[in-house]
Amino acid sequence: MSGTPSNGGRMKRRYFTVFLLPLLFLACRPEVARVGEIPITDQDLSRQARVSDLYYPGSGQRYVALSQLIKGYLSLGVLKSLGQAVDEATVKGESRRIDEETQAPELLQKIKEVYQGDQEAYLQSFVRTVYAERVLYHEVFLPSPEIHRATHERAEGLLKEALRSPASFSRIAKQRGAEVARLRISPGEGIRPEGKGESGRSEAPSQAHLEEAKRLISSLSRIRPGQLCPEVIEWSEGYQVLRLLRREGRGVLVQSASIPKRDYEQWFWGQASQIPVWIRDSALKEALLKEVAWAKNLNLK
Repeated sequence: MSGTPSNGGRMKRRYFTVFLLPLLFLACRPEVARVGEIPITDQDLSRQARVSDLYYPGSGQRYVALSQLIKGYLSLGVLKSLGQAVDEATVKGESRRIDEETQAPELLQKIKEVYQGDQEAYLQSFVRTVYAERVLYHEVFLPSPEIHRATHERAEGLLKEALRSPASFSRIAKQRGAEVARLRISPGEGIRPEGKGESGRSEAPSQAHLEEAKRLISSLSRIRPGQLCPEVIEWSEGYQVLRLLRREGRGVLVQSASIPKRDYEQWFWGQASQIPVWIRDSALKEALLKEVAWAKNLNLK
């Protein structure tokens, strides 16, 4: 019958449904860029631009959004290269952490609204990058003995030389490129430069700051004035060598030599530059290279 489609007609319609519709869908979401195996679509850029504008009003340009997504996805790539792939359970756990620990619930709600109920896009684009950047810096980079080996050896060398001549502590520290200061440390007021008391404080020291002060006082409890703490003190972002000048009640006055840990950006780009990046939009690529200082480090294809 003329009104009944032939088998060939049905096959053609099925081919269109199975094969062509997905292609049309993808055509509506063109790939603007790619970081390793992770694509960035025009919709991704639009959403990220709105999120950026929530954090920093007026920053919702496409090249800014692209730079933020690239940096976040490079962090994911670096984590993966170090054997820490981010799976679905990890991403959902990070989403719960963000919900529970956020200090700006109204802002977080506005960010979620940008995704218009697309939970998968929120998890993959926003939550995954927050997780990757947080973990890469705080849990991989900062505590790694291997990454900071050279800096730690500098601090150990400073301590070793100064132990032979404590009176020359300041000169030795400066020669080795350390930042030298005189600090007052007390359990009630924390750690502050000599000459700056409570009157110069805008707010009371935090509990964490007071705990740091107690840690240093404890490290110096068994040495005499003029001597050095026999061990390098490690903080999350640097190393410290201390010479006790005198005790002041429950507190102390010290000479301090500080050496910061390796620069994160330098280390990060040493890793991230191994990951290929493609930017399909030539105008967007030009804007990124012109406006974003670190873009010169990208492994552009």
